[in-house]
Amino acid sequence: MRPMFLLALSLCLIPATALAQAPQAPAPAPSPQASAPTYDVVSIKQNKSGSGSMSIGGEANSFKGTNLTLTDLLINSYDIRAELIYGLPAWTRSARFDIYAKIVNPDMEQMHKLTIEQRRAMLLAVLKDRFHLQAHLETKTLPVFDLTVAKGGPKFTGATGADTHAAMVKNGLTTGGSMLVNNGELTANAVPLSSLTYSLSGEVGRTIIDKTGLTGKYDFELKWTPERAAASGADNGQTDDQNSASSLFTALQEQLGLKLQSSKGPVETLVVDHVEMPSEN
Repeated sequence: MRPMFLLALSLCLIPATALAQAPQAPAPAPSPQASAPTYDVVSIKQNKSGSGSMSIGGEANSFKGTNLTLTDLLINSYDIRAELIYGLPAWTRSARFDIYAKIVNPDMEQMHKLTIEQRRAMLLAVLKDRFHLQAHLETKTLPVFDLTVAKGGPKFTGATGADTHAAMVKNGLTTGGSMLVNNGELTANAVPLSSLTYSLSGEVGRTIIDKTGLTGKYDFELKWTPERAAASGADNGQTDDQNSASSLFTALQEQLGLKLQSSKGPVETLVVDHVEMPSEN
């Protein structure tokens, strides 16, 4: 089963004030063009509690993470699944950190207008400065699942009226529409199918590519029994086994009239070239 921090639509868990409603597709990697402010104060300490719990939060002008691994931080900085991160040294599997970063005397109006991409860039700047992170995005050919329409056609309806008009893409996210995902239950209103593929990619441990040809905004519900084996994504998506997600495969076909088919395709991955244990302060 996926860690709890990935259940909320697989979005990066930047402070909740920054989140929109339903993700349409992975946003671009953080870049200097994001014109993001930088944190004035950053505190990083190792967490040696041995606790399995973790948390990410903060205010509009701050970031607070407790008991996080570097992988957790990269997921939040790049909006990427853990199994698509390559090149991490052994110490990153066990070392955990408490991080607090804050902008002193902020322009709160500006803080509330920051986009998801800008907030990712702010966290990435911390990783580059304190962990001396050097990484690059690289497209690899990996096993994927193609989402297609099953025999008999789709079993969900298109959003109508104001909902359809409101579900527009802004800053890499779909506004107006909404999607809730929790413990094997998904409810969507006025979202494109790319929102579904993006959210369920973490469930099956590999990227899902929308090949349905359906381009509208839709309302649908989906329920399944979460069964994803812990090892399903352990080899960076190299497995070709549907058993760990069989109930989800069945639910998609029976409830939505969609099916997943094994394939191979281009997948954007993150390659870590260099990273160091940060000094505490």
